[in-house]
Amino acid sequence: MEIHIGEKIKEYREKAGVSQKKLGMSLGLSDKAISAYESGRTLPPLETLNRIAVELKRPLSFFLSDSNNIRLDERLESIENTLKKLTKEINKLKKELRYPEE
Repeated sequence: MEIHIGEKIKEYREKAGVSQKKLGMSLGLSDKAISAYESGRTLPPLETLNRIAVELKRPLSFFLSDSNNIRLDERLESIENTLKKLTKEINKLKKELRYPEE
């Protein structure tokens, strides 16, 4: 299965009449990064994909669902791993706030 996120980004960027450079600038990215996402050389991190979705006025789910082959299980696993890391970091910060070093 392949993820067609890049094709969707390109299609809706073009429909919005926005260049790669303009989309990149609005996201704090280079046009080369947008090109890499659109060509499928690189998958955007979920946070970046969410920002792209907002800029292109599409729901995030639009980019993550595809009847033409999508590896949602891989994305879900990645999200779960990120959530675990963030939870550990939050717990560490909570502990530091409760017991600051003297």
